[in-house]
Amino acid sequence: MHLQQTRALRNTFDVDIPLHPDTRSYEDVATLVEEFLNSIDSYRRDAQGLAQGDVLQALSIATAVQMAKGQANERYGSGLRIELQGLSVESASVRS
Repeated sequence: MHLQQTRALRNTFDVDIPLHPDTRSYEDVATLVEEFLNSIDSYRRDAQGLAQGDVLQALSIATAVQMAKGQANERYGSGLRIELQGLSVESASVRS
């Protein structure tokens, strides 16, 4: 990943990340990323004490669930309804 701050606009960054081989539309990827980041920013404004690690963990879980959904669709077809019944996260230690 290459990250470079654009000089003309101080709040703009150019990020160069290779796309996954299965990517069909870089425009759709860019739109999804923008929506994800806007959603995170919106949530963080209202959340009390949300850590950067919390955001990264949520993105990791969402990525894993999305991958599982893709695998299930490939194996069983696209008509599946997927529901998350609960989330169990275990850790050897919990940070306060």
